[in-house]
Amino acid sequence: MDYLKQNLQPGEEIKYVAKLHPALFFQPALLFLPGWWLCTMEIKVLHYGGIFLLFMGVVSLVQRIMVKAGSVYAVTNKRVILKTGVISRRALDLVLAKCEGLQIKQSVLGRILNYGTITVTTGGATSSYPYLSDPVGFKREINTQIG
Repeated sequence: MDYLKQNLQPGEEIKYVAKLHPALFFQPALLFLPGWWLCTMEIKVLHYGGIFLLFMGVVSLVQRIMVKAGSVYAVTNKRVILKTGVISRRALDLVLAKCEGLQIKQSVLGRILNYGTITVTTGGATSSYPYLSDPVGFKREINTQIG
């Protein structure tokens, strides 16, 4: 949120701030649970496989925490601000008038849990942002500010 407040222009107001959905953490959980179970096995091959799954779960969890900590998705009365990254940064500040296309992709689980990927197209550049909570609401707010 500090990034967002520090980069507001004079007269610019925040209209909508999107969050990342907790589904972002499904993959680490799917690695941890079988890894933990396999670590308790007496058979060495299964035990070492469990340790490997736990290690992969930790790596995945750290990566997902960094994504969550470094992501800002907002709509203001003048532009759309999309930023990801903590160590390296990818930011897209899109003037509302230049917004050519918004596409939402949702799986069946995404529709049930209300998360998805939003793809923003402007001037030949395309950027995708996954695990966005309420992507339809985000798109609706962009369209409201444009019109």
